[in-house]
Amino acid sequence: MSPASRTPYNMVTPRGDAPSPGQRDGVVGPGWSWAAFSTPWADGRPSPKYRWTLFDTAADAVDDLLSCLDDGAVGRRGALCSSVLRKRGAPRELVLCDAAEWAYAVHEVRAGVHLADAADTYFARWRTNMAGHRFTIVNAGVPTVW
Repeated sequence: MSPASRTPYNMVTPRGDAPSPGQRDGVVGPGWSWAAFSTPWADGRPSPKYRWTLFDTAADAVDDLLSCLDDGAVGRRGALCSSVLRKRGAPRELVLCDAAEWAYAVHEVRAGVHLADAADTYFARWRTNMAGHRFTIVNAGVPTVW
């Protein structure tokens, strides 16, 4: 079980009160979720903000991420990031990078796995695999989807 617990510092809360489509209670999989990682390329562990909920499908998690980006719940350039993601479409798992400021990871949460552990593991693996592309991502000037 993850040592992470909900605090105002590590959570993303949508501005609307209504639950997102496909949203369900619980933090242990199976399901899908997403997390935002501040300064993703800094040395050491990035600072995650988790969306403390599970979704039925990857598309539901992506739609919730888009909604949170549109309403400014996370990141300064949320509207730009959401427009890039909408143009790109929604693959099963993805990382949306906003240069060196934020990375948003949509990830699967396997049965019996805590969503924070799933997010941290998925993002750490992605960051290791993408280390050679770091400066391409940071210098792109626009959000990129990987």
